[in-house]
Amino acid sequence: MPLQELEVSRIWADVIGIPEADADTNFFDLGGNSMLLLELINQLNEKLGIDTDVLMLLEHPTVAKLTSHVNSLDA
Repeated sequence: MPLQELEVSRIWADVIGIPEADADTNFFDLGGNSMLLLELINQLNEKLGIDTDVLMLLEHPTVAKLTSHVNSLDA
């Protein structure tokens, strides 16, 4: 089942503490930091079963890019 941007966006927003996360805005530009990045990894793994890590999120720092990347791995 393809990962949906809305699911990822909600988790990003919750972790950062903002009302919503734009799909094309960098995690750090939304207010994220290194500690929140670790929390984001934990939440994505726990809630969506995404086996992600710091490097993956640094290489794909937006909701849209991460979602696209994860979906390409599942294809």
